[in-house]
Amino acid sequence: MSDRDGLRKQWTALYAHTLPQLAKNRSPVQPIWPVTLDHCFSRIILDYVIGHGERQWDHIIGKPAVRNMTEQQLHDAIALGQQIKSGEVDLLYLDELSLHCRRKHEKTLESKCPMSVEPAPSASVSRKRSMEEHTDSTQNPTIKRTRLEKRQSTLHFSADMQPSGATFHRSSNLDLTSEAGEANHELKRTLQRVRSHPSLTQYRKKLYLTLLSVPRGRYTTYAAMSDYLNSSARAVGGGMRNNPFAPEVPCHRVLAANGTIGGFCGDWGKDGKFANKKIALLRSEGVRFDGNGKVVGEPFRQFHSFEHIE
Repeated sequence: MSDRDGLRKQWTALYAHTLPQLAKNRSPVQPIWPVTLDHCFSRIILDYVIGHGERQWDHIIGKPAVRNMTEQQLHDAIALGQQIKSGEVDLLYLDELSLHCRRKHEKTLESKCPMSVEPAPSASVSRKRSMEEHTDSTQNPTIKRTRLEKRQSTLHFSADMQPSGATFHRSSNLDLTSEAGEANHELKRTLQRVRSHPSLTQYRKKLYLTLLSVPRGRYTTYAAMSDYLNSSARAVGGGMRNNPFAPEVPCHRVLAANGTIGGFCGDWGKDGKFANKKIALLRSEGVRFDGNGKVVGEPFRQFHSFEHIE
């Protein structure tokens, strides 16, 4: 049996049997089970993993999903399903996100407790283009992820994520309404500052909005961001070096592609004047480094630019 066949069997058993059985038994791992049928669990998970909460999955890949999913998508779907099973993510929120992307209700999601769900996709080859391309705001829209960054008041991503999947943690404090509202207010204020800046190009605005989607406790790379923005790593680095919104827009979370510290405050590398400060900031957020000074874990790649929040 191939690795992919094994993943297909694991995925099918999870969404078709394990999760529906937990829902029918009203397992306490989820405070509310909004669905009980196997195809509903498949819809919820795949709309997130494949559609990134913005498009329904079958507008991206063909049916049946299990035959058309990549190995990475299978890994990510299984990871998210396991976290639903353990109660580490909120199934109700994911269901509403799925319905929202399918335009089946008109509720805004902003009032819901924010969350971060980040199964990491496989890396693609970074494309080199000049920065001038991005002053033109006519790029095709890319798939965005729904999350609130700065303070993850309901769920946050574990800094010890394994390469094949994501790990989430539910806050032990269940009464998070005021905290969620505060995080939402802070995020909206930062988004407004970036969007209304009078002199930034459209490229740099999108760069900083995208950077806001990198959550506390995670890191990304210049190459990963340039791949998402269809730009060069040099253009991303230039934007980090001249970030007028730090620390709210967290340029310290961007590292070199090889896992080393990269640049900070205009200096580059581990011997830079501010390198220790950048490492200290990241460690305080939960990012880990090995004995050689290289970051541990996979870079965050599930970017979006908060177009769902006005």
